[in-house]
Amino acid sequence: MTRDNTRDVRRGRRLATLLGLAAADVVIRQPRWVADVVAAAVPDVLVDVRTRRRLVALTFDDGPDPAVTPALLEVLARHGATATFFVMGDRAARHPAILRRVVDSGHQLGNHLMGAEPTVLQPLAAFERDLLRCDRLLAGVGDVRHYRPASGWIRPRQLVVARRHGYRCALGSVTLVRDPVRRPAVAAHLLALRVRPGAIVVLHEGTPDRVRIVETVDRFLTRLSRRGYRARSLSSLQTAVALD
Repeated sequence: MTRDNTRDVRRGRRLATLLGLAAADVVIRQPRWVADVVAAAVPDVLVDVRTRRRLVALTFDDGPDPAVTPALLEVLARHGATATFFVMGDRAARHPAILRRVVDSGHQLGNHLMGAEPTVLQPLAAFERDLLRCDRLLAGVGDVRHYRPASGWIRPRQLVVARRHGYRCALGSVTLVRDPVRRPAVAAHLLALRVRPGAIVVLHEGTPDRVRIVETVDRFLTRLSRRGYRARSLSSLQTAVALD
């Protein structure tokens, strides 16, 4: 690894630490000042959206999955919510019909690269290759504007490459960092407590063992509604705020 690459990796790790993405709690919320620091220092990285309206962006990583994703779509439809699905290219290639159903249901697709390899550890050429491979898989299905690095870490030079291809990095301000295998009700309660206007909520699907996320989302959206919040896709939230 070259000296420049080593420096980039260290910067990426410092940014990840700042964002708190390695926290061990069930649900973490980034303090507002963290979002402000990131917005000022790294404008390419979206952590939340500034608004006073009770809207949040709901996002899902790692799909699609033939068992979990359709069940999530049913829950979202029942609550009148929309979301952004950051899909992995290798899974997208296996399930194109599910991708089409996601878009036809009014949701947005995001680029989560090709697999689960931590993005920050990828050489620059490999990162660009995976970003564009996933882009080609999604281009004919829906409008893709954002990407999310695997593991939540990214190097500054990777940000530059992604911007060159028209992508903006979207992380999040409220993250469920453990799958709700045993206590989806607790996870839903904590998520609802920790959202604020303009939050980007990060959840995970993509494998059959994560099916309990469906129950968590159902409970979470119910609690959000009681607090007067609505869940939208990332681009829909940005559009709504821009029209304020």
